Amino acid sequence: MKPTGRTIAALALGGLIAAAAAPLLAQDTGSAATEKTFTLVAEQINKTKFWFPSNIMVNQGDKVKLVLKNDIEGADNTHGFTIPAYGITEVVTRGVPKTVTFTADKAGIFPYSCQLHPAHVGGELLVIPKGQ
Repeated sequence: MKPTGRTIAALALGGLIAAAAAPLLAQDTGSAATEKTFTLVAEQINKTKFWFPSNIMVNQGDKVKLVLKNDIEGADNTHGFTIPAYGITEVVTRGVPKTVTFTADKAGIFPYSCQLHPAHVGGELLVIPKGQ
């Protein structure tokens, strides 16, 4: 049986959701093993907007670099990104990546989301306590 466009789209969406559900481990950025870099991308699937990946994980004390990209089409070319527990609040313009750096000095699970559009799907920063 030949797959239809709708079947292929459903499989692709399922793969994106499964990938987004698993915590993303940071890429090692070189000699400093405690510097972690992630690229987070704002995307839209049907009428729902997401930050992908939806989970990132670091160790307490790591220096974290987030490269934020807004790939959502439409008239509104800005999208928000916030991690309130770390005092991070940014507006990301489509086509203009924004870089945020901070030290993950607090252990725990911290939500991130779009402060401009609260109904959009955000994610979580998992900071593993020292010694774990």
